[in-house]
Amino acid sequence: ILAKRAKCRLVINEVLDTSAVSELDVNDRIRYVRGGILVQSAYDFIIKINESTKVNGSLSEDEKASLILAWGIGCTSNSNTITLVKNSKLIGNGVGQQDRVGCCELAIKRALDAGHKTEDSVAYSDSFFPFTDGPMTLIDAGIKAIFSSSGSIEDEKVIKCCKASEVALYMAPDKECRGFFGH
Repeated sequence: ILAKRAKCRLVINEVLDTSAVSELDVNDRIRYVRGGILVQSAYDFIIKINESTKVNGSLSEDEKASLILAWGIGCTSNSNTITLVKNSKLIGNGVGQQDRVGCCELAIKRALDAGHKTEDSVAYSDSFFPFTDGPMTLIDAGIKAIFSSSGSIEDEKVIKCCKASEVALYMAPDKECRGFFGH
């Protein structure tokens, strides 16, 4: 397939060898920027989905693994992201919208357009919900668990909204939850 494209080359990354899947890539990241390069540490932090992040509801180990996958995808996407995962598979990623509701709607649309059902999926938000409209958009689509950062003055309203809808909610402080920022 790649041979059909002009100016295309295949580079093999030995770190991604399937025999080493259980190991994290710890090599520094090199990004080219105007006038030089930026060297960043590897993305080797993995958040824990446990009692310290649980606000309400409970999930199976498989559902917690799906939340961690959603977090891993969402926190490395562009800012303002809602990531939907179901059965440990990405089904929708709403990225780069001006508001949380727009991200939620885009993630749901992407999932539905790809033929996925959003019921019983889990969602990650790369930042806190400033209002309950974002979580309600996800809840209306059948999402069963949400993971986001805390820190909004409206956190209590978001918590009550999820609890009333019987949707599991997990939260962590922004510095811990926002992916690889600060790690």
